[in-house]
Amino acid sequence: MSYAEEIERVAEECRRRSALLLDELEQINRKTADTSRDLADAAAAEMREFWSEHSEELEKARAEAEERERLETEAREQREAIARSIAARKANRDVLPVDLEDEEAAFYQRESWLI
Repeated sequence: MSYAEEIERVAEECRRRSALLLDELEQINRKTADTSRDLADAAAAEMREFWSEHSEELEKARAEAEERERLETEAREQREAIARSIAARKANRDVLPVDLEDEEAAFYQRESWLI
C-alpha cells in the first residue's frame, strides 16, 4: 500500500467522523432548542398561574405600600413645616446688629433679655 492511499484513507475517515460529529451536534442543537422552548412555555404558564392565584395578595401589598409611602410623605412634610416654623420664629426672635463692629452688639446678642 502506498503512502498516498493511506493518507487518502485517513482523510476520508476524518471527513466521515466530522460529518457524524456535525450531525450529532445538529441533533443536540435541535433538542436543546426544543427543550428551551418547552421550558419557556412551562415557565410562562406557571407565571400566569402564579399571578392569577396571588393577584389579590399582590394588589393588597401594593396598596399597603402606597398607603405607607403616602403617610411617610405626609409625616416628612409635617416635619419640614415644623422645622420651617421654628426657623422663622427663631429668625424673628434674634436681632442681629447691622454692623458687626457696633458698640451695642453685645446688647443685641445676649442670651436672655431678662435684666
